[in-house]
Amino acid sequence: MTKSNTKRLDIALQGGGAHGAFAWGVLDYLLEDGRVEFSSITAASAGAMNATIMCYGMTLGGPEQARQCLHNFWEDIGKT
Repeated sequence: MTKSNTKRLDIALQGGGAHGAFAWGVLDYLLEDGRVEFSSITAASAGAMNATIMCYGMTLGGPEQARQCLHNFWEDIGKT
């Protein structure tokens, strides 16, 4: 059930490294904002990495944990 001030959102995340990094920023904003509840996610390639990491973080501790997991992942990618 959604809160009265949240919107349910279905998202599709495309592949490609640059798209994945860009999508991380968009997901970070949406998770921080709190007005969106993700209903479903479909993804390919780099988008699938974002989707998996975001969902994993959500199961660990909600939006803030999802943001942290995404941040850690992309920071680690940038170091290689």
